[in-house]
Amino acid sequence: MLKTVGYIDAGTGSYLLAAIASGAAGIWFFIRSKWAQLRGRGPGKNTPQVDTSAESTTTDPAPTEQ
Repeated sequence: MLKTVGYIDAGTGSYLLAAIASGAAGIWFFIRSKWAQLRGRGPGKNTPQVDTSAESTTTDPAPTEQ
């Protein structure tokens, strides 16, 4: 019976390693974003609008000499 030996050259090995690493990173960020949405902090949540039309209550600092 002929024994089959698996061989992966350097180019194929680095390609597979990059595919596995990028897949794991993609899954990690997907889970993290879904977890943030579930907790109510994600980009899908409606954020309250800040009224910027009111005048500022702080005073301007003293002008600097140039």
